[in-house]
Amino acid sequence: MFKYIKLIILLCSFFMACNTTNNKPLSIQFAADSNKIVISNINDASLFHLQKYINTDSSYQNLVSVLQTPVDDDSTSMEMDWPGKLSIANHQLVFTPQSPFIKGKAYLVETMISAEFASGKDIIESKVGYKVKPQQQLLKR
Repeated sequence: MFKYIKLIILLCSFFMACNTTNNKPLSIQFAADSNKIVISNINDASLFHLQKYINTDSSYQNLVSVLQTPVDDDSTSMEMDWPGKLSIANHQLVFTPQSPFIKGKAYLVETMISAEFASGKDIIESKVGYKVKPQQQLLKR
């Protein structure tokens, strides 16, 4: 009986230890002037790869997608892709749109940076998914 309890405690601590490498969650926000989207708290390994390849490998430009979503009281507009370019500045990933964000509109930002199948809490609660969950943030301009 105690062998099984020890095994369960060992497995739980292992899964928790694997998940605590970056305690800060990814931060997705508008810049101070609301003309760009800034993604910060990126772990060091991901940031290294981004700095190395973002300007040479075009697939890195697809790590972040921004969609203009209709607000609650707007039934006529549709969800639209909002194109832009990614760059690195001050240890942050910066999304600069091709055309400015529209005041009063909402934008859904999705990224696979720091994505995971499940957190330590999800593993303990048996809520492990079968696919990677992207990081999402809804921003209103």
